[in-house]
Amino acid sequence: MRITSKYTKSKEILHRFNWQAEAADLSIDSIKRIEHGSRTMSSENFMRIVDALEIPLSYLLYEKLNEIPLTELIKNVLYDRSEKQKEHLLHMLEEMAKGMDRLI
Repeated sequence: MRITSKYTKSKEILHRFNWQAEAADLSIDSIKRIEHGSRTMSSENFMRIVDALEIPLSYLLYEKLNEIPLTELIKNVLYDRSEKQKEHLLHMLEEMAKGMDRLI
């Protein structure tokens, strides 16, 4: 049973490396060296990885999510939304703020 779980875990890790490398257009060895800290990466490769993972840059720049500035968190919510969605979300935020002003 133990060997099976180790094998499964190894396959999961290998699949993750393959996906990251392919999506970021980097070699598997490059991704492994970066993840293990034995290689630094260029800003270009950093941006490729961010794009491949489809996450906002701030999630990799800050060690803890509660350290991300509020303005950056709002930008992350709006990230990759249509203009109509952005307008609606901002309108909702403004209305919520007005309601809080009346309550507090």
